[in-house]
Amino acid sequence: MALSSFDIDAPRWDQTTFMGRLKHFFNITDCRTALLSDSRLDEAKALVESCRAGSAPPGTSVEQLYYAKKLYDSAFHPDTGDRMNLIGRMSFQVPGGMAITGFMLQFYR
Repeated sequence: MALSSFDIDAPRWDQTTFMGRLKHFFNITDCRTALLSDSRLDEAKALVESCRAGSAPPGTSVEQLYYAKKLYDSAFHPDTGDRMNLIGRMSFQVPGGMAITGFMLQFYR
């Protein structure tokens, strides 16, 4: 796929199917991205914004753009574009929910 025709805001998977929505959900809730550095997240945001502006850096692959979009979607607020704190990120929902559930079960009585 040529980068000139690449739409970074288009869904990567077909959102009209269950499997497409499931892949999208697993992609943005990937807990491996929860502890990345702020500088790495800012680089991803810059790459996404440059792609939206139509000026992706030379040598950028589609897979790099998809990964940058994954980081952007999992760590930045969709309306304001601000980086969210760790516990508010989509990438922290699974491990955070597991910890909360574990504590609730541990201290049941």
